[in-house]
Amino acid sequence: MADPRSLRIDVGPIELQPDNHGQWTLSSSRGGSGAASGISSGWSDWVALAHRVLQADAIWRDVEGRGDAWDQGFAAGRGGGEDPNPYRG
Repeated sequence: MADPRSLRIDVGPIELQPDNHGQWTLSSSRGGSGAASGISSGWSDWVALAHRVLQADAIWRDVEGRGDAWDQGFAAGRGGGEDPNPYRG
């Protein structure tokens, strides 16, 4: 089974467009097909979403950094320094 972390989440280019009611609509058209999807919300909601995405990214980078440090310690403990960790691949 392929590692799902290696799969890209790609919706293509996205745009936030204001409307007349104080809402912002997110639209995406993928591959030039012209099929656009729209989600409307207030600006503060989009800012909160972006903040949550940045928090999730920071957590992921921290976990990956700790895993990389563990790998380096594992390889150093085996004496070769270049031996890969058999549990990560």
